[in-house]
Amino acid sequence: MNSTEIILAQIEDINELNCVSFASKKHWGYPEEWMELWRDDLLLTETDFEKQQIYKLVLDERIIGFCAIQESTEVYDVTNLWVEPMYIGNGFGKLLFSFCIEKVVFNNKPIIVEADPNAEAFYASQGFVTYAQKESLPKGRFLPLMKMELS
Repeated sequence: MNSTEIILAQIEDINELNCVSFASKKHWGYPEEWMELWRDDLLLTETDFEKQQIYKLVLDERIIGFCAIQESTEVYDVTNLWVEPMYIGNGFGKLLFSFCIEKVVFNNKPIIVEADPNAEAFYASQGFVTYAQKESLPKGRFLPLMKMELS
């Protein structure tokens, strides 16, 4: 029997979490040179642990995903939501995201995410709506900016 738990990540988890985010992004078949362009954006820093609430999804004592949310005065920002490639499409992302929303979101303000184009359908299935696009790297690539209003 597999056991899963979602718990607050600690700074000691940073290397494992960064491996998850990089592997998850790479899962979509992006070229190596693009992955290098995005490396700094994909990797958590010590500062992220101070500013964001980061929860890890642990399956059989192994981190297989994480979600990070940062609150500002106007919005909650989903800064990271990653699941190990072999577990993508099995409901773990939804489980992790739902848990984090329950744990982190207490005020009635929008939740936003700058999504990977491959994750747009996932976020739409969670109630997000695309309201704009943001140019990314390499030039000519755009990311959907998505928002979910709480009612």
